[in-house]
Amino acid sequence: MFKREEEQLHHLKQDLENTPVSLDSLDKAITAGFNRAKTEEKKRTRKKKGFYSFLAAALLLIGFFSTIRVSPAFASYISGIPGMEKIVELIRDDKGRMAAVEHEYYQEIGVSDKKGSLQVTIDGAISDEMGIVLFYTLESDKKIKDIRIDKVNLKAKNGTPLDEASSSYGEPHRSDEGEYSYSGEIEYFFEVPLTAKEYVVDIEVKGRQYSLPITLNEFKEKKEYPVNQSLELEGEKINIEKVTIYPIRAAVHLEVDPNNKRQILHLEDLRLVDENNEVWGKISNGVTGSGNKDSKQEIYLQSNYFKEPKELYLVLNNAQAIDKDNATVVVDTEKLEILKQPAGSHLNNVRKENGELVFDLRTNREFNYFIFSKVIDAQGKELEHSTQSMSTYEKGVRRIGMNLPAIISSQNPITIELSYYPKWIKGKDKIKIK
Repeated sequence: MFKREEEQLHHLKQDLENTPVSLDSLDKAITAGFNRAKTEEKKRTRKKKGFYSFLAAALLLIGFFSTIRVSPAFASYISGIPGMEKIVELIRDDKGRMAAVEHEYYQEIGVSDKKGSLQVTIDGAISDEMGIVLFYTLESDKKIKDIRIDKVNLKAKNGTPLDEASSSYGEPHRSDEGEYSYSGEIEYFFEVPLTAKEYVVDIEVKGRQYSLPITLNEFKEKKEYPVNQSLELEGEKINIEKVTIYPIRAAVHLEVDPNNKRQILHLEDLRLVDENNEVWGKISNGVTGSGNKDSKQEIYLQSNYFKEPKELYLVLNNAQAIDKDNATVVVDTEKLEILKQPAGSHLNNVRKENGELVFDLRTNREFNYFIFSKVIDAQGKELEHSTQSMSTYEKGVRRIGMNLPAIISSQNPITIELSYYPKWIKGKDKIKIK
């Protein structure tokens, strides 16, 4: 079944081995990959990857199909799953989910509902007590250039309430030439462990409702490692309570030390590393964390559940951090002046464009984060801002903007809290958790 794919990957491997790639370029590519990770409640990602992402994915697939060659049992398992190439394409950036498939934890479902010319199918699932990842296919009798899932609702068949923490169902599917089918992922994660096994997935596409009943297999039990130690970068402490590893993802339970002098915004390269230096890093597409940055929170990493390393470490080298007494941006929106910002003065040229408050963000290297969080007016009232925008990085500058309601004189100046900022603390700290 995989002979043609193996031949293509063999030729691809030869091409890649003959392609000159500098270590410096690889390092920059890896750093850029970390920077693209964002904390979001709703994901609409799966953006186009650059050459280095393609290279990494290709090498991963080479290893994947090499496993098929040397393991007849695994080859038989994979060959029995219809559309396996679609699943691999969707999960290839997540080592934990790839491992789940390798260890036959992927569950084939194959439930469909058809309305008119469009059929919606739940192909399969990877699930555990805290989350469900569903793989779906939209199929049409005629070619479709643009289609998206508008709404998803998951409910337990027995009526058990689901304490949802986050959910996502990907980006719109587009093709200039049109396609007969598109595939994607639906993710649900929960605050409390799941007990039910039978569910109904209601999916809305183009105003039509599709109802698909599913029954999940038994969940594998979580692996929990008490830690109660601190990671430290330049004197700033991050207190690690425990690490919990599920089949879908790993959760690092932590709290930023309240006695820190700086506000920790983002733990940039937090990762799990085993005794062979194999790395499980941040979730690249999806929710990367939850909780309050000033108190308890969870950071989500790719899962090493199906590995049994002799040793396992939690490692951190970089974190975004700013002084607590200078941790906001204060702006007079009438005079268009920045009255206060963190050290470095990376923001300037504040202006109004197309209904947005716009800044230039100047950095020495590309910084791919939406940096703004809450907006508070002079009266202490939080202002709603519906969107943030970001231009491409060019000559050290990136335009960033935010949509704000009309602001009157008595509301000025406004204070903008920051989620991310291009200022770092560094170190070489690690904790042995196993």
